[in-house]
Amino acid sequence: MLAAQSKGGMKMETFDTGSTFLTAKEPAGGNYERMYITVERDDLVGDEDQIELALHMISGGKEETLLPFILRFNFLMKMESEVWRLNEVRATVRFPLADPAFLKGLEERQFRQNEQTALWSVRAVAAAEKSYQTAQGGFACTLSTLGSTGKEAGATKRGYLYDSQLAGGKKNGYTFAISECDTSHYRVVAEPEAPGSGQRAFCSDESGTVRASADGKAATCMVSGEVVEEKVATPLPRGSAATPRNPASGTPQLAGRIRISQGVATGLLVSKVPPIYPPLARDARIQGSVVMKAVISQTGDVISLELVSGHPMLAPAALDAVRQWKYRPYLLNGNAVEAETQVTVSFTLSEH
Repeated sequence: MLAAQSKGGMKMETFDTGSTFLTAKEPAGGNYERMYITVERDDLVGDEDQIELALHMISGGKEETLLPFILRFNFLMKMESEVWRLNEVRATVRFPLADPAFLKGLEERQFRQNEQTALWSVRAVAAAEKSYQTAQGGFACTLSTLGSTGKEAGATKRGYLYDSQLAGGKKNGYTFAISECDTSHYRVVAEPEAPGSGQRAFCSDESGTVRASADGKAATCMVSGEVVEEKVATPLPRGSAATPRNPASGTPQLAGRIRISQGVATGLLVSKVPPIYPPLARDARIQGSVVMKAVISQTGDVISLELVSGHPMLAPAALDAVRQWKYRPYLLNGNAVEAETQVTVSFTLSEH
């Protein structure tokens, strides 16, 4: 069953004796380097045998705490007519709160999730600055300016940054700020609120290149940070085909791009890469929908993707899949324009 449900390229091996029941190696780029299942307990009493199995994940040469608990499977076997039959399967979870190593693993897991959110957030600010520059002729120098909405001179004032927490400057253990800013230049930084936590700092500027520094300091990131991502989506130049307002509906539009519904975007979809259900999420029976905000280029490529909502164990797989989707260009007055839309990817476990 495990072999049938595993990704292509996974190398698996089972053992008839010893404490290791199964080992599996993922291909390069997987969620982990190696996974193995051990027999923690095998109690044979008369015609009944209770076997307890434990799941272990290895990444970076050490065991990872990928779930906020320790997962165990218990199998109750019974001898009937000289044949062992499986009568019952139980799944149990343990929270060893007095174990410093377990708590440290949970902390590291949370820090990694915080880092990923910070990286996504820096990308979102960079994309918002591009849109703001296209519409306003210069960059915004505060996060609140990018996120502000309301009325301005009798017209609706639109926001460019849709995450209210991010617009407020703090999110998931990180502090965000825009500095060294004028109409043609800016820097955005994300620095962990807890100094010395081991979390990286992230930064970007008008080039769209996202960098990171291992010491967690924004100043280091701006001077000598390592490149994490080469470029954030670039909008159309000012004066391009898109109009500021849809003449049919009166709906305000993004300068340089148009906002379309999820249904319209689905109709433009040419090729769709299905997401790979994360094995740990499947094992933990986690399911649900991941909602993303996507920008589709004039050529139909997904050039910007921002997480709106979704379980943290499902979101990375959804983002990885949607980045590879291909659309037909959206045409406005016969011209291809960038399109902003919402994409939803659902993860559902089979009942069979």
